[in-house]
Amino acid sequence: MKEYTIKDIAKIANVSPRTVSRVVNKEEKVKKETREKILKIIKSTGYQVNLIARSLRKKTTGILMVFVEKNAANYIGNFHNVFIRFLDSEANRLGYKLIVSKSSASKVEENKHDGFYLLKNGFADGAIIFDTREIDRRIDYLVGSDIPFVIVGRDNVYESTSFVNLDNIKAGYLGAEHLIKRGHKSIRFFLGDENFTVNQDRTKGFIQACNDYHIKSESRHIDYGIMNPKFAYEKMKNILEAEIPDALFVSGDQRAIGAYHAIQERGLKIPQDIAVLGIDNIPLSEYYYPALTTISQSVRKMANGAIKILVQQLKDPEKHKSQRIIFQPKLIIRDST
Repeated sequence: MKEYTIKDIAKIANVSPRTVSRVVNKEEKVKKETREKILKIIKSTGYQVNLIARSLRKKTTGILMVFVEKNAANYIGNFHNVFIRFLDSEANRLGYKLIVSKSSASKVEENKHDGFYLLKNGFADGAIIFDTREIDRRIDYLVGSDIPFVIVGRDNVYESTSFVNLDNIKAGYLGAEHLIKRGHKSIRFFLGDENFTVNQDRTKGFIQACNDYHIKSESRHIDYGIMNPKFAYEKMKNILEAEIPDALFVSGDQRAIGAYHAIQERGLKIPQDIAVLGIDNIPLSEYYYPALTTISQSVRKMANGAIKILVQQLKDPEKHKSQRIIFQPKLIIRDST
């Protein structure tokens, strides 16, 4: 099968190679009919852009790294999948491609299997980081290496960093308040890693709401380390052997399915015996039985905001200033509370 070049495409279309290049790079200075003609030829010939040649010519790769935390579950959860899908859609619209890499807040490996290796050696232009911690070596590395990046979460160490984030203190408060107003006094809160800033903030909000509504400290329990549905199932099963709380607040809709299993396996009903509330509003949550009450994050807006900030850094690094956008959570009431 012949491997077509940009000159071949130009010859078939009876245009200059520069015009083909403008179409490939999504530049606006091409007539609509000419653009459509060239795109049709590109599709029929199977022409592929030589990314290495383009990066050498433009001194950019058009590639963005997305770093997600390695965790005990060793997989990327549903929330991350949805968020990354929106990131990818917006990045593609602006002419960028994404590569997802696992990473660790405790160290930057820089081996050939790690995304930081690509960044260091110029095979990617910038980065997006999930799952930040108060002390995060990835942020230290990117700031020290002067690599453009944006955080999905927060950073209180550097004033120069940019991030998009949910108001997680408010999310924790909103969830606890909803359950308390439903008449529940004995509430358990399931969260993941205690060191993640998102979980620390949600805990602050939860405790603040409990204090404001005079819920006794012995009636509220915070359980960390609930990393996946299996952990949620096992933890809830153990709890139910000793007590039946009024309500369960789960940081992450996907984990809530494990709690559902344990509760229903015990012969208890949701919400009659135990109310269950999640966070994320993943697409599956409304199809749980009963449909899961949850707290929605503006995932598409957050993803678009992250890409916009990063692209601004890449296009005009000298004029770029730190941007920190906080999105507000929204309670979605369904049948589980």
